[in-house]
Amino acid sequence: MLTRARKEEIVQDLTDRYKRASLILFAEYKGMKVDAITQFRDKLYENYGDKARFSVTKNTLVRLALNNAGYKESEWVETVSSTTAVLTIDDEDPVSALRIMIDFNKGNKILPIIKGGYLERGFFRGDQAIELSKLPSRNQLIAMVVGGFAAPITGLVYTLNGVLTKFLYALNAIKDKKAE
Repeated sequence: MLTRARKEEIVQDLTDRYKRASLILFAEYKGMKVDAITQFRDKLYENYGDKARFSVTKNTLVRLALNNAGYKESEWVETVSSTTAVLTIDDEDPVSALRIMIDFNKGNKILPIIKGGYLERGFFRGDQAIELSKLPSRNQLIAMVVGGFAAPITGLVYTLNGVLTKFLYALNAIKDKKAE
């Protein structure tokens, strides 16, 4: 049994983690084998290192930490019940973690069922997780935005370059005509 001091320490640790997290995911882990959970954790560690944590904690402690971190109880109250594991990602690209979990679910018979969570402090239900996992990564979004800005500028450069080239050809033609 945990002492009160240890529980307070856990709540403080969870609160700090939830405040920093770009993704908090609540999943039903009932029936999952330990080796499957270990495989999933290894996959997360490969991609995120120490910035990812998939843990099982008493629901009462999770609830206290979520309240302390400023999350609205009305959003998460139904998701933090029964056997809940919490995945937290403290990284700039949390969508990839959703993709990892959904891909992992495809390969396992008994899988963690996504109940819901927070992506960049915005709540989503479990059924929305698949759609969110299809979003491009942060780096892909940046590349798309930069490409969107660069395309018109590049087009303008090529157009101006074409005008200058034609002007130079015209000057050369005039020079050649006067030289004759």
